[in-house]
Amino acid sequence: MLLNGKGLASANRMDKPAKDILDCSEPPPMEKLNWLMHLQHIRGEIDFCKKIINLELARSDGKNEYAFFKQGSILKEEGHIQEALEIFQKCLKMNPDNAIILREMAKCLYDMRRFRLALNAYLEAESLLKNPDWKLCYFIAQCYLKLGNIEKAKEYAHKSVKMGKQEESYGLLMKILVSERDLKSAIAVSNAATECCPDSVNMLTESGLLYLKAGQSQYAFERLSQALALEPSHSKALLGIGCITMKHEEYDVALTKFKIAVLHEPESVALWNNIGVCFYAKQKFVAAISCLKRALWIAPLNWKIIYNLALVYLATQQPASAFNFACAAVNLRPDVAECFALLGYTLFYLKDAENALKALSHACASAPNDVTMTANAALLTAVTGDFKSVLNYMKKYHELVETGENVPNEVSRLMESLAPIHQADQTGRADREDGVVDINETSENVAKNDADMAGTEESGGKYMEEDEV
Repeated sequence: MLLNGKGLASANRMDKPAKDILDCSEPPPMEKLNWLMHLQHIRGEIDFCKKIINLELARSDGKNEYAFFKQGSILKEEGHIQEALEIFQKCLKMNPDNAIILREMAKCLYDMRRFRLALNAYLEAESLLKNPDWKLCYFIAQCYLKLGNIEKAKEYAHKSVKMGKQEESYGLLMKILVSERDLKSAIAVSNAATECCPDSVNMLTESGLLYLKAGQSQYAFERLSQALALEPSHSKALLGIGCITMKHEEYDVALTKFKIAVLHEPESVALWNNIGVCFYAKQKFVAAISCLKRALWIAPLNWKIIYNLALVYLATQQPASAFNFACAAVNLRPDVAECFALLGYTLFYLKDAENALKALSHACASAPNDVTMTANAALLTAVTGDFKSVLNYMKKYHELVETGENVPNEVSRLMESLAPIHQADQTGRADREDGVVDINETSENVAKNDADMAGTEESGGKYMEEDEV
């Protein structure tokens, strides 16, 4: 009764059992074990993390957003993309304005190749963010690139580079510029990337490969050497160095580089293709066929490997096998003049000069500034006896020579054998029949030499493109 009943009230509270007092206390916070889930996840202790997630979801009656988020992240890492997407959708219902959850959902949709839905999710996440995020711009650029909108992809890639100046952003922007065949701008971006990330082996390698595509071998060698100094076993850098040494006809050095690289990347199509080309240049044809067949087993629809196999079979005097591979190359890439030229060479070896001339004429029409194709077309027309066409091809050949086109020594030497035909057409006194026999003998050599030369030159462009997976 003291203090107007306050003492009595206190006494009554003290008389309550301890259990009732505990029941009246506040419940533990829902996020009290979030730190433990995160710690176990980043440590890689996934089984223990899953147990904690299940306990927390049971304790919170399925209302712990972070537990659902971690569950979805683990499912995504394990490859269960559809299940992860469903879990992230549950998270989004709890917190519709969370841009991070939207981004994870978009990643799942992107992995499921639903690029349009992924793009919509990324754009919605971008609208929810108050501050710009370079990662989000990077992902949006990837989606636009997959959907074929190059301009938008380039715009967001530029934004990503300006916001973060990260290696991934530079790499994506370089890829977009290369797809537009803007090598000059791609090289400028690669230079900026190497300045921003001087210790990045990937950026140094990509920069070197771009210089190599642009024909600047010296700069390419410097960048690739810097990359190998940081990581001596980097396969792409070794591939680029091997390409440069192949162009200088140092095939043993190139093989040494390729053999080191193939130990670290045994399933590389480009490496096996280039090893085969090196063996072909060294006239080790069995080894060349073996390496090219392995590359073809990895990538059965790669027209460049098929083209090289046709060259090797042609060099080993197997024109029937060469014809099969040349036809396959033409079917895969009818827009490439070299494939039709090679088909013409194989038909010539099969004694089908008329169809060989048709194939070579098509190649000349596709590549009107190619000196070797024009020379071979002139020789084949001489074999078929169409001396009027011979004079037309010779005239075109001399025009190309006068414009400064590079003419190999073998082609210029063998083209001199057609001089009697030109004289015979003017005077009418030369023995055309004897001239045709001589031309037939020399044209076989030109076709063979030109095919060999085409294989050596084309291999550089082939393996460079193959490596850009």
